[in-house]
Amino acid sequence: MYLQAKGNGSAVRRVNYRKRARNIFFISIVAIPVLQFCICYIYVNINSFILAFQDYGYAQGSLGFDIKFAGFSNFEKSWAILSERTFMFRHSLLLFFWTTIVGLTLALLFSYYIYKKYPMGELFRVVLFMPKILSGVVFCLLFKYLSNEVYVYVAKTLFHVEEVQGLLDSQGTKLGTILFFNVWVGFGIHVLMFSGAMSGIDESVVESAQLDGANAIQEFIRITVPLIWPTFVSFLTINFTGLFTNQMHLHTLFGNDADELSTLGYYLYVNSHRGELVATDKVPSFSVLSAIGLMTTAVMLPLTLGLRKALRKFGPSVD
Repeated sequence: MYLQAKGNGSAVRRVNYRKRARNIFFISIVAIPVLQFCICYIYVNINSFILAFQDYGYAQGSLGFDIKFAGFSNFEKSWAILSERTFMFRHSLLLFFWTTIVGLTLALLFSYYIYKKYPMGELFRVVLFMPKILSGVVFCLLFKYLSNEVYVYVAKTLFHVEEVQGLLDSQGTKLGTILFFNVWVGFGIHVLMFSGAMSGIDESVVESAQLDGANAIQEFIRITVPLIWPTFVSFLTINFTGLFTNQMHLHTLFGNDADELSTLGYYLYVNSHRGELVATDKVPSFSVLSAIGLMTTAVMLPLTLGLRKALRKFGPSVD
């Protein structure tokens, strides 16, 4: 009896040890992501909300700052900035149209082409996914070199054009070239996800449609698109939420010298990077930038929820 009780006690200790080990392992794995979420999302958003109602000034007789409640003065300053720089909204809407409406549609078509294993489909997959293989900074620098130096060299050498500017140097082609670059960069992940979703379609459904006489276009519209519609809705919703935060890769291509092409996201990024607690004549304060963020959030939140609900309600049905 004593030996049996001793054996049972050892077994219980081993079980408890395994449970403690599993708990320690689980906590060690989850702790860093949870801490990062708390700091980078919860704290940052709460602090941004508070900051929008604060005003900073230099305290007299000390090296610190004088913090006071600003009311809605930061929102008034934000409205004045946005009213003077309406071109940022135009550029943001152009970027959304080309990268989302045009880019997602083309990615869907290319994904279907690859999914059906048509000629050169795998080559298209590699070419379209290439921007995601390389570092974003490296690819931006490579594209800038091709659009300027290589383009000028080819124009002068092969076409004997004497006076020519690079595509990113000419005012007439700069915006269009940047929009093309953003569409191309976004192709990779879209094609990968769309083709992955299409590969999960039941072959019996496709074969049944083909036996009923459906051609490739009918199969795409009536079978493929409805079955991968949730993936399309996810991409469209995510892109829509970034309507006023996407900086169009302008900082990577031009640094802080692209004000004439600025989107709202680029404006917020550049001025946040400069980091001014007290506003100057050229740089708005963090408080004003936080107010701009709250204003755009108040506009985008209901629009995003409404768009998501409408796409799910009025989208193509699987039936």
